[in-house]
Amino acid sequence: MTEYSVLITTSPFHGDTAIRALAFIKAAIANGDSINNVFFYGDGVYHTNSLMLHTGDSHFAYGEWENLANRHSIQLLVCITAAVKRGIVSQQEADANGINFSNLNAPFQQAGLGEFFTTLHECEKLVQF
Repeated sequence: MTEYSVLITTSPFHGDTAIRALAFIKAAIANGDSINNVFFYGDGVYHTNSLMLHTGDSHFAYGEWENLANRHSIQLLVCITAAVKRGIVSQQEADANGINFSNLNAPFQQAGLGEFFTTLHECEKLVQF
């Protein structure tokens, strides 16, 4: 059994990256492997924006990330610096900066690169999409 960490750096609007990442994770779990965490970095943080609505004309990954996290206890870590640069703000950041709402909600959680690097030591393989 292999333990993976998954790094998402591509926007959900860029090709079929989200579909491929989700398919990989589901296949790994079906194979008996485990996913320690998914870390959203760079444009990958756009996957975590709770204000995105499903328009019906494209794949909607947000709900699938939520389902995977809740069903399989997978940590969904979001780079705080990359997120705030792109307007994705947790309640903690909203409160600290006088913003009236947040769009980064559970099961997604903000984290720093240091936390991500620490979790990598718990995994055997890193896969990037």
